[in-house]
Amino acid sequence: MLKKNMLIKGGKLLDIKSGYRYDRKDILIENGIIKEIRNDINSDGYQVLNLNGQIVLPGFIDIHTHVYFGKTSLGIDPDIIGIHTGTTTVFDAGSSGADNFDDFYKNVISKSQTRVFSLINIARTGLKNDRYELADLNNLDIGALKDTVDRNRDYIKGIKARASKSAVGEMGIKPIEIAKKAASLVGLPLVVHIGHYPPHVEDVLNLLDRGDVITHCFHGKSNGLMNADGSIKYEAINAKKRGVLFDIGHGTESFNFNTAKRAIGNGFYPDIISTDIYLENYKGPVYSLAITMTKIMESGIGLEECVSKVTSVPADNFKLDKLGMLKEGYIGDLTIIHLDPKPIELVDSDKNVIHANKQIIVDYVVKDGQVTKLTAR
Repeated sequence: MLKKNMLIKGGKLLDIKSGYRYDRKDILIENGIIKEIRNDINSDGYQVLNLNGQIVLPGFIDIHTHVYFGKTSLGIDPDIIGIHTGTTTVFDAGSSGADNFDDFYKNVISKSQTRVFSLINIARTGLKNDRYELADLNNLDIGALKDTVDRNRDYIKGIKARASKSAVGEMGIKPIEIAKKAASLVGLPLVVHIGHYPPHVEDVLNLLDRGDVITHCFHGKSNGLMNADGSIKYEAINAKKRGVLFDIGHGTESFNFNTAKRAIGNGFYPDIISTDIYLENYKGPVYSLAITMTKIMESGIGLEECVSKVTSVPADNFKLDKLGMLKEGYIGDLTIIHLDPKPIELVDSDKNVIHANKQIIVDYVVKDGQVTKLTAR
């Protein structure tokens, strides 16, 4: 797609890492790159998007989606849950492995308007059968994984493994140990899904190092980050001190308001907000990254922090070049929002309901300087 030249005027910039806190400035994008940010840029010769005080953010990054559509039962077209909801960049979280990554690249990554990266599954089949991909250690071929990563480092940004009964069967922690060794071998973060025992979440936490990520951090299952009395487990606190990141990964079964509020009330904040959105949950309960952020705001985290958790934090951790900030020389990806004061009913993965008095509405998404106006949903 041809990269566009675009001048955005009349917006309030919000990007804490770049030092913007609702600053009224213009943004000039040329050839898909942010060329200039300042108070009043002459509009002569440019296509202009005139805003009326909306909030201009770096393009949203969702590190947990399933977009290998047509080949897995989970997969959905990345543009449906990406560009068309205000997210400019998505990560597919383990739908493909070494056996089928080339097909994923050819038929999805290379054809999508939304920017797509991969957390390649440690299992060579990916999530082809959706269950027990790590129950047979013969499915873990580290040589094939390394070869695939080495050929595709522009697109593969991490390794994914599911540490739950439905993935490991009776193998316990062993597949996750192998995944950690493989991630260290190829020099990429390991992203680990946590869920039902086995393995024990404490054993998973003790494996991980700086830059690795726990996803589904606020699920409502028993094998989680909190003790029975609501306190945070020692292993989770220590992992955060070591630099392990904690990601929401909402999903169909993996986000609970009560868990989130207790953890945040105890000072244990998520580092990244993501959706775990796929074919079966994009019409509820997940809907979009903007709705997931609204839920996290209602759980006790302000908009400014939520924005960082879907922009600069994932961009930095996964080494996404020139993404995640409003900064001259960076890629011209923007998400433009307003806060709607209309009450909204929000539902978590366990059908708990809360009522919020505001929500994030995406008005426009800009990718490589190409503007898409969204319809409120």
